[in-house]
Amino acid sequence: MSPASAVPPTNPPGRSRRHRVLRAIGTVLGALLLVAAVAAAVIHVPYIIESPGAATPLSAQVVTVSGARTYSHTGRLLYLTVQVTTSDPNLYSYALASLNGSDAVVKKQDVLGCASYAADNRLNTLLMVDSQNAAKEVALRRVGYAVAPTGDQALVLDIQCGGPSDHHLQVGDIITAVDGHPVASTDDVHQAVVSLPAHAVVQLTVRRGAQTVPVTVHAGRSGANAFLGILTQTLTMWRFPLDVRINTQSIGGPSAGLAFTLALINALSPGDVTGGHPVAVTGTMNPDGTVGQVGGIPQKAITAQRSGVAAMLVPVGQQQDARNAAPHLRIIAVNTVDAALAALHRLGGVPVATGTPLTSPSGQ
Repeated sequence: MSPASAVPPTNPPGRSRRHRVLRAIGTVLGALLLVAAVAAAVIHVPYIIESPGAATPLSAQVVTVSGARTYSHTGRLLYLTVQVTTSDPNLYSYALASLNGSDAVVKKQDVLGCASYAADNRLNTLLMVDSQNAAKEVALRRVGYAVAPTGDQALVLDIQCGGPSDHHLQVGDIITAVDGHPVASTDDVHQAVVSLPAHAVVQLTVRRGAQTVPVTVHAGRSGANAFLGILTQTLTMWRFPLDVRINTQSIGGPSAGLAFTLALINALSPGDVTGGHPVAVTGTMNPDGTVGQVGGIPQKAITAQRSGVAAMLVPVGQQQDARNAAPHLRIIAVNTVDAALAALHRLGGVPVATGTPLTSPSGQ
């Protein structure tokens, strides 16, 4: 009998060791990737992501007027929004936004300062109401109606981080009294505070949402005077001859003020101020008719370009940022409501007369 032949091993020892090492490395890498994926989902970073939002037509369903005849037109005025994160994004969202050329990633403190998301939301709700009131006031005066102020409010617009009011006042607070003395404007608050000595204990009364809240602030020092470390803005209330309502649902902030103003003028005018063209508009509206700058201009310009409008009106000083973001869109810079109307006229719109109301009250 011949001796049995030796059978070689299926996996040589060297190859088996290499496979075991590779499997071990693969297992470790898989575990690390899993840990990284979980970490990216649960770790949040203090940044705000701003993305292109919507271009919303200011139709008769958005701007409604009672007490006067209104007109419908073929053109459209559109206000622009920016999508803004309302909580700290996770690492996934942060990374994706950083790689997306249409998004802006901004440090949270650069946008909110020391404010919470909730307080900032409350502030933007008040600023939206104020922008609508300013739009109504400017538009109605522009077409000849008399508008009367009925009072002011002192709004806390910003708070110095680490300053005397930090963790005591909140942005969006309405200051109604200083040491028991009623105040109704930025000047009132300033005069009441600087009349106090440095490091005084200041008793403030503020309206925060639906609540009235007492707030104690240990003032700092500015020269020999007390210093609260806050920035306030006067909100003016008005008595309007017409019932004007602007329904923007949950949108906040002041940047649609110019758009609201032009839409209201157009609704009360027999001629179409847009000349039948779709026009996107952004800019705040001040009671004196001047236009203020806004945030998120690149994202708004991208939104406007995607919506196919004929042109976009932006505040003076922000036109280059808009052009850089939307190079194929006609950008027109304006600094007053009259300049905006003149720009629309150059696009083919009908001029707006002044001096007397262009419409008659309902029933007359």
